[in-house]
Amino acid sequence: MDLWNPTIAMEIGETYTFVQKDRTNYYHPIGIAYSPYGDQEVKIEAEPGISVGNQECIANHTCPAPMYYLNDEYLGKYSNIPGNETTGEDDFGLDVYEPLFMRSPAEWTSHGTFSIQLRIDDDSIKSDLFYFCHIHEFMGGRIKLTKNGKVLNELDTPDLGYEYDTLSEFDKECGTWGLGDFELPNPLCPERFVCNTDEASPELQQFSHCIDAMNCHMMAGMTTGVKKALDEAALFVHQMIPHHQNAVNMAKALLKTNKLHCEDLSNEDEPDCVLESILFDIVNTQNMQIQVMYDFWASKRLPEQDNCDVYVETLPEPSVFFESATSGGNNVAVYGWGTVLFLLVTFLR
Repeated sequence: MDLWNPTIAMEIGETYTFVQKDRTNYYHPIGIAYSPYGDQEVKIEAEPGISVGNQECIANHTCPAPMYYLNDEYLGKYSNIPGNETTGEDDFGLDVYEPLFMRSPAEWTSHGTFSIQLRIDDDSIKSDLFYFCHIHEFMGGRIKLTKNGKVLNELDTPDLGYEYDTLSEFDKECGTWGLGDFELPNPLCPERFVCNTDEASPELQQFSHCIDAMNCHMMAGMTTGVKKALDEAALFVHQMIPHHQNAVNMAKALLKTNKLHCEDLSNEDEPDCVLESILFDIVNTQNMQIQVMYDFWASKRLPEQDNCDVYVETLPEPSVFFESATSGGNNVAVYGWGTVLFLLVTFLR
């Protein structure tokens, strides 16, 4: 069963293995922490010299920590696995493991099976732990510790610090996020972005409907002002975030269709694999860049939004068409004096 950010239970003293082989793990190296990981001021990761329980393990680096593997070969030196315990070692393999996740999807896949072993052997820990992504924020989940099958902390503490996103029914259908309010018709967008869908298959019509909404979302997001910040970098960020969000949504929507058939992402001779690699790259690298841009304007104390609404009225199509040599012989309307879109700009003050 696939679940989003499930709360998982781990028995004190047992060794658990997290396998990161599926392509959906690309760009998501798992970490373990004692505090939520996502826009938090205090980030306490589980490492050999860090503990929120027994303090005696700190000096000799024997505290519980994840151990990182590639193809069942351990990438570090520290261990708290019975029979292989170490003292004084702080290398648990992350410095080798994490950078490999930032290679191309094809190269990441070619390395083989990534995995993590984790054994929590300290029953003095009084709070929950968290798993998280070392690259993207707000992807964490809760770990409840148990001893002899009994949960040690009945409360969900510490607090996660943020709410998981709730998808609209439209986004669930499209495989996207944030498009529920941008289905066409929408006063901020033209009548359509994708044309001539009447004879398309129902699946392509649905995908086109999703494309219409994501383009509307981007168009609405990229109508921005400069009054609040009066700063070129702020304008760039205000424009680029919805632009990136559109790319991410478009890639996710195509992945949702399951129209690409690729058994091995490392096969760069198979067109479907090449395109699917591009889609995973777009989703993960551009989401990371969006995160960096949010951090940029937070550090500069720039306004998160400087919005202006551009209302779009669809007028009758022009009656004059010209054949374009660059359009493969298709009839293309040339606009100017016969414009279809009439823009009314209202600045929100």
